[in-house]
Amino acid sequence: MKASRMDRLDFVSAIVLTAFGIAVLVESLRLPRLDHLNVNPYTVPGIVPGMLGAILTLCGLAMLIRSILRGGWRLDLTADTIGGFVRSASVRRVALVLALTLGYALGLFGWLPFWLATMAFVFAFVVATEAMALGKLPPLPNIAIAAAIAAVTGAGVEFVFERLFYVRLPG
Repeated sequence: MKASRMDRLDFVSAIVLTAFGIAVLVESLRLPRLDHLNVNPYTVPGIVPGMLGAILTLCGLAMLIRSILRGGWRLDLTADTIGGFVRSASVRRVALVLALTLGYALGLFGWLPFWLATMAFVFAFVVATEAMALGKLPPLPNIAIAAAIAAVTGAGVEFVFERLFYVRLPG
């Protein structure tokens, strides 16, 4: 049985997803437990990331097993298939998302107030991904909508975290 293209993509994606889930789980276990403050164990900083890491790991493993059973491990790697993958729209989209996210985390975060950095990130993300989909800059009404979404998101996230969850945000 020859594996389909999707089974091969699932195989590679599952490995990445599983590795990422394990990394998140390991890093969440390294977060402080705050035992010396007599903090409730269900409120420690690493509990939610740890659960998400465990869920990502389990989902990645399930996807990996399914793709292996379907023959996805037969990657059929040639110079043409690797070149086609590297030049694919999927890789460009992932690269854009990584660049924007790293720009937010390393460039904006800490330099701007949290609400403003979040607004800038959401605006850039919406406009850039739409521009990539259209192949050109989006029309002005769409840019205005992106600005409105960014403003609501920046203010909303700050409000929810600081006023409802009592979490002090940077900036």
